[in-house]
Amino acid sequence: MSRAVKCAIVVYAVIAMAVALLLPPSTQAGPGVNDPASRVRAAINSLRFVAYTPTDLTIVAGQVHPASRERIRKDLTLLREDFQGLITYSCADGVDEVPAVAKALGYRALIIGIWDPLSDREFRNAKRLVDAYPQLIVGISVGNETLLAERQQWPVLRAAIQRLRAAVPGVAITTSEPFYYYLNNDPADFVAVQDFLLPSVHPLFQPWFDQASTAQAVDFVVRVAGLLSARTDKPVLIKETGLPSGPPGTRFTPSAQAEFWTSLIRQLPKLPGLGVAYFEAFDHDWKEENARQEFGAHPEEGYWGLYTAGGDPKAVMTVLRKLWRADNLPGKATAVPVE
Repeated sequence: MSRAVKCAIVVYAVIAMAVALLLPPSTQAGPGVNDPASRVRAAINSLRFVAYTPTDLTIVAGQVHPASRERIRKDLTLLREDFQGLITYSCADGVDEVPAVAKALGYRALIIGIWDPLSDREFRNAKRLVDAYPQLIVGISVGNETLLAERQQWPVLRAAIQRLRAAVPGVAITTSEPFYYYLNNDPADFVAVQDFLLPSVHPLFQPWFDQASTAQAVDFVVRVAGLLSARTDKPVLIKETGLPSGPPGTRFTPSAQAEFWTSLIRQLPKLPGLGVAYFEAFDHDWKEENARQEFGAHPEEGYWGLYTAGGDPKAVMTVLRKLWRADNLPGKATAVPVE
């Protein structure tokens, strides 16, 4: 996708946000007792989710080094102190080991990912995992920025969503794209096909970001979250947002990352079925080169983690833990069960 096209999409998205303020919420019926989306809603209301890629998984120049169960267990043991829900990006290359380890460690909800909508291996693994852990897996995301990166077109992605829904009818199915696909509802049936919404809302990739303060970046996410929630009766979990903590010598610092997250958690509307996942668990330096191939140079891609690649907590974790001790924030020990 050319830079000009991307800029046009962003401009269109800003217009759509203004228009969306004048639109009524979706008129579709609210979730019923047997609606798979109701489990996602309960999880959003009561648990803290973190987006997770195993620290020993690498993909460099198309060569995959799979994740190991041992490293996954180490990662998830560390994260379990603060999080009860996980979001993954794949059902292959060792990431399909995550549900078994998560179950053993007491995680309460997973939204698992299928990276390639045409992968029979990931499809089979997803169904196998749902069959094995029906109470733990509350949702499946088919694809991640698949339309944005032009890996597949919408008819292919939609067919994959519908195929998976038929195979695992008790689990909520969705995909994940930048927020403006949802606000514009483009393609026309984009929102309707999904059981819940799992958008990314990245201030960093907006054309005004270089002149914006951290407070303005937070305000943008808060406003978009409100628009998304007003646009549909379906649960909305922002899958990706935040600020990276590097690279050194840029405006991206550990303190700015901490400021972003603490401000966002304080200001995000406390609405049922609206939440934000923490993006992401660990730094992954290999993601910089992968992103370059599709979206151009973004050296900050290796610094999104709340923890370093070695598992050391960043400044953001200290300040977040202070907020999480408040009784009115999701994830407290008295949270209602998801099952």
